[in-house]
Amino acid sequence: MSRNPPFIQVTPFLGVAAMEPALAFYRDILGFTVHVDEGGYAYVERERIAFRLLQCEDGAGHPPGSAHAYVDVGSADTLFAELEPRLRGLPEGRWGSPCDQHYGQREFWVRDPDGNHITFGEGVGANAGQWDYRR
Repeated sequence: MSRNPPFIQVTPFLGVAAMEPALAFYRDILGFTVHVDEGGYAYVERERIAFRLLQCEDGAGHPPGSAHAYVDVGSADTLFAELEPRLRGLPEGRWGSPCDQHYGQREFWVRDPDGNHITFGEGVGANAGQWDYRR
């Protein structure tokens, strides 16, 4: 591996209709830190995970609610236990409890105010620990 690898991380764009409700969700519900918030663009980050929020109109290149991101975590149950009290304040249908999937992942999911879908998951069984190559 190169000493200075060309790839650093992936930070998906998530289209949002209004910035303030989106920032409140990522900051207050999911625990992200807002590093940039200016001119219809924001950058939020928690540990090694980041998203770029882009305020868009319907029909734009990244229409609000059209994204789905998967976040690999060390323990879906631990993260869910942290977030669950805040998730319970969201409308019905905006989040799902952890469950084991047939493809060897334990996952839970949330939808932001615009409907962007974020799944948090970890490998279980034969998949346990296989996704974090930096350990």
